[in-house]
Amino acid sequence: MLARHRIGATLAAAALALLTGCGSDPGPAPDGGPQDGPDSTRGAASAPDAASAAKATAAFGSAKELARQVGAMELQLTRRCMVAKGFTVHPPDPAPVPDGGGPAAPEGRVSPTAEEAARHGYGAGPDGTGDGAAPQDSTRDRPGPWADLPDAEKLRYTLAKNGDPDRLVSYETGEGKFSSPSGGCIGETRKTLYGDMPKYLRLMWLADNGMRHEAGREAEGSDAFLKAVGAWSSCMEKAGYGGMKSPTEAIKKAKEYYGGKGGGKNPDTAAVESGRKQEIAQAKADANCADTTRYDTLWRAAYQKSLTALYVKNEPDLVTYQQILTEAQKKAQKMLES
Repeated sequence: MLARHRIGATLAAAALALLTGCGSDPGPAPDGGPQDGPDSTRGAASAPDAASAAKATAAFGSAKELARQVGAMELQLTRRCMVAKGFTVHPPDPAPVPDGGGPAAPEGRVSPTAEEAARHGYGAGPDGTGDGAAPQDSTRDRPGPWADLPDAEKLRYTLAKNGDPDRLVSYETGEGKFSSPSGGCIGETRKTLYGDMPKYLRLMWLADNGMRHEAGREAEGSDAFLKAVGAWSSCMEKAGYGGMKSPTEAIKKAKEYYGGKGGGKNPDTAAVESGRKQEIAQAKADANCADTTRYDTLWRAAYQKSLTALYVKNEPDLVTYQQILTEAQKKAQKMLES
């Protein structure tokens, strides 16, 4: 399979967010890269007419904005429920998960930019950053009252918030299960707001992940993109990095400079510095080849064409999602005002 582009929240991340309550060519050009042409995105979905595309894209945008607003209200109601159960100390709010799925936010690069490459390569070093900074651990408790609570009290809080971890309501996505608590403050709040939870989860998955994943798969089969991948690979070979079929393989290769996928066990300073120099040199070549072959431009064009067609195809579901969220917003407002 070709490089899987940054498709926003993965299934695992999305499921975790729910569980914890957190809540995207005619021929080669002179430089070896593909050219645009009538068939530059052949293999992706057929483009809908402009009016249909605009209408469906607006429905998607409206649903996403409503989901953001209702999500914030849901968090307030969940916190209120926890307070009513006697909990006065709460964990810090989680960092927001970037959304790569909006119509104005086509999938990003797999190859680094020239600036990123020069600064830290791919960030493949053992510290996770490529620049020597301390690794970030998003699961570690930040200093504060929550971090000071005994583990037993944190467990009691988690059970009250999420309910029985073995009793979840789920939607089978075809990629795995997308789940939410059926009990606890989260489960109670969501059932009150959204009603039919399996239906809500299906529509939420479609809007947040399903269409983007499908658009990515379709875009990877477009003629222009396949030619761009081939041109990128040839460019990398000329730069001294042969045998790579996609930018994803380049990232995997960079990790080997440190002794393996995990950067080796306790590599010494000299080994890390040597690995970093090799990583940055390769990343610079990668960035140049991505730009020369117009890899990212062609990816985004094919991806956006497929995604827009999927908005049109799924417009009825997007409208239904809007309706559910609109009703949830009304309910949440009343509950917060009471």
